[in-house]
Amino acid sequence: MSNVQFQNLSCLSRKFIGKIQTAESVRISVKTDIAQVLSVGVDSVVNSYEASHGEVSFYGKTNIKFLYSDGTTVLSSGYSADFTASMTSELLDTDSKLTFDVVTVDSKVDTNANTATLTILLEVTAYAYVSEAVPYMSSGEDVFCKTDSMEILQSCNIVNLPLVIDEELNATRNITTVLIAESNLCVGDYTVINGVLRIAGEATVRLTYVSEGSIVTDTLPFNFERELDATGIDADSQIKLSLTPKNTKVRLDISENEVNTVFTVEIAANARVEATTIGVVDVVNDAYGSSCDFLFERKSITTTLPCGSTTERKRTTANLPLEAGKTVLTAVNVGAVVTNCQSMERRALVEGVVYATLLYSTEAGTESAQLELPFSETVDVDYLMPQCQSFASVTVMDFAVRDNGGLQAEMELCISIESERDVTFAVIVSATEQPFDKTQLPAIEVCLAHKGETLWQLAKGLHMSEEDLLAINPEISNPLEQDARIVVFNKV
Repeated sequence: MSNVQFQNLSCLSRKFIGKIQTAESVRISVKTDIAQVLSVGVDSVVNSYEASHGEVSFYGKTNIKFLYSDGTTVLSSGYSADFTASMTSELLDTDSKLTFDVVTVDSKVDTNANTATLTILLEVTAYAYVSEAVPYMSSGEDVFCKTDSMEILQSCNIVNLPLVIDEELNATRNITTVLIAESNLCVGDYTVINGVLRIAGEATVRLTYVSEGSIVTDTLPFNFERELDATGIDADSQIKLSLTPKNTKVRLDISENEVNTVFTVEIAANARVEATTIGVVDVVNDAYGSSCDFLFERKSITTTLPCGSTTERKRTTANLPLEAGKTVLTAVNVGAVVTNCQSMERRALVEGVVYATLLYSTEAGTESAQLELPFSETVDVDYLMPQCQSFASVTVMDFAVRDNGGLQAEMELCISIESERDVTFAVIVSATEQPFDKTQLPAIEVCLAHKGETLWQLAKGLHMSEEDLLAINPEISNPLEQDARIVVFNKV
């Protein structure tokens, strides 16, 4: 009687959990009456979550940059608000590892005297690493086994690490009042060594301020390197890293009758680390005995494997309308959202919209207009295939409005792409032996084999090992190049 062995197989796949919209109502009070709202910038991030069977509750922070006019002067205010929401999915359990992406869909403002009430609509998308466990046939005694080596996603660890980047910078003009400080981060390189995550990249600070009665925006890039405690993240893991600025603060000492250009920026960000481990498992996909066959029960199992990743900088331009009597001052609350990311052979097509608020002056004072500038860029990605699913994030590292005979926005985009593919394979979860009486077979027989048959197929049909079959018939090829007669000695 043959003896087959089974082991337990557990692998992960990354699943779409859901997409919901959640509304926030935020009330902001300022010192003077609000004559006109010029711009509202909204940045949101999920900080934590609690998963249970069939549901996840998550908690986040929204940072608001509010620019307004009191009728004579342009002023600003910042505000932070918490939000919470939940999703349901039968895929979730207490051990689920989740990631969240948050996009601002819409924001509206109602004002009354010195109070602004903001209604913000957020769209939250969640993905989870879901574990699936099954028994699988791994080997057998007195059994001929055909084995495949399968790559599987074995483990995943997701951690959110707080990151602070501070730098002393110089403005191009004398700073009277800071209106808005915006920051963007583009990761260049990162490694995990001995429990330390080392990150290197470029930061860009867009500082909009008042200088001698004029509104000025400086775009100030600088390189940064930071080390974070990454205890618990295996150095052999494959790492996906994303940096999300949460808040940007400016510290400066303004002295009268002096030039004030030096300031310190502090960027508070979240570093989301997805550390995954890929393993190889030898899985039996077919088997037979010398005097038996098997009736197999099979089950399909899915795992998620990486395809490729990259980060690339792209420069692009867009023409802007300009009405007579209006003079462009600057653009504030600049950002980007991806609307489509399509995988192709060794490259990805990324489409989206760059948004900003354009400030301009008229005879009536400072006014504003919302910009939505579509972009479409192709990015080279090694190992990418059309069947992979790609995810892109875009950071606007530079945004400038220039008048070169026509108003034009010049943008530099930092495009990061991560891609993956779902691989489905079948495993044998049970095997029922079906014996036969080999004593009824002749001691020697000659069988006709057909072109295209493999050595495994021939040996299985004859219930002998591939080695014994080749020893008797050394001239056969694998697979057969033409029909052939096979000599068989049946051992009783």
